[in-house]
Order: sequence, then C-alpha cells, then structure tokens
Amino acid sequence: MTQARKAASGSAFAPWTDPTARPHLRLVNLVKAFDDARAVDDISLDIFAGEFFALLGPSGCGKTTLLRMLAGFETPTSGRIELDGQDLTRVPPYERPVNMMFQSYALFPHMSVEKNIAFGLEMNRLPKVEVAQRVEEMLTLVKLEKFARRKPHQ
Repeated sequence: MTQARKAASGSAFAPWTDPTARPHLRLVNLVKAFDDARAVDDISLDIFAGEFFALLGPSGCGKTTLLRMLAGFETPTSGRIELDGQDLTRVPPYERPVNMMFQSYALFPHMSVEKNIAFGLEMNRLPKVEVAQRVEEMLTLVKLEKFARRKPHQ
C-alpha cells in the first residue's frame, strides 16, 4: 500500500477498496537514464480513476522527466506505461489520450491555496460537500492546513 493510500484510508473517497478495480494509469518498473545518471529509477505505481494524485519532490528528483514520459516526450529506458490496460510506452505523443501543461505550483496565484486545490473538482461539478472534504484531505496529506486561506505567494 502506498503512503498516499495509507494516508487516505478510511476516507469516503477510496476507489482502491474495490478488489475488482483496475488502475487507470499504471507505471511498471519505469526507468529513464541519461548516460550514467538515472533521472527516474524503477518507479512503479497505480493511479485509479477518480483518485486525486500529486507528484511532489525536490528539484532534480525526476518529476518532470516522469511527466514527460507519460506525455510521450521522453522514451523510457525500461519499464512500461499503461493507460486503461493499454501499453502506451512506445506510442508517440500525438497518438496518446493525455496531455501535459507546464504551470506554476499555483494555477491561479490570485486565489487561495484551498481554491487552487478545489478548482478542478469544482470544474467537474462535484458536490460542494465532497469538494470541501477532498480539499481538506489533500491539505492534510501535504501538511498545509494552516495555509489554506493564504495566497500561494504568502
């Protein structure tokens, strides 16, 4: 069980409690090496449909390289990328049903941290109660509860 799943277990939103559920996105032993340096070193993870997932880490840890592989802009040295059970590892970017958009850590710098987190959920027209609950879960997960009403630059 991943740390994110352990942190979120017991919440109302837990798609992984269904033993028949299959991951929407699966990374299997993904590696990306540039000469002798491994930018991504044997990453395996499952993300289920409807699951809220954040990729966090320090500069240079491989986050962007991983996203570039998902989008098809980098080819993995080894491993597999699956979307809904289909192997996308060697599929070119223009044939993938995914996209990549570079942005600041705050999509909307004029909005509060909690509003930035809620934005996508609200765009998907989730009930307000569920949005509030999931925003609180994410703030707790990354230990930012006390900064919820601040702007990202504060």
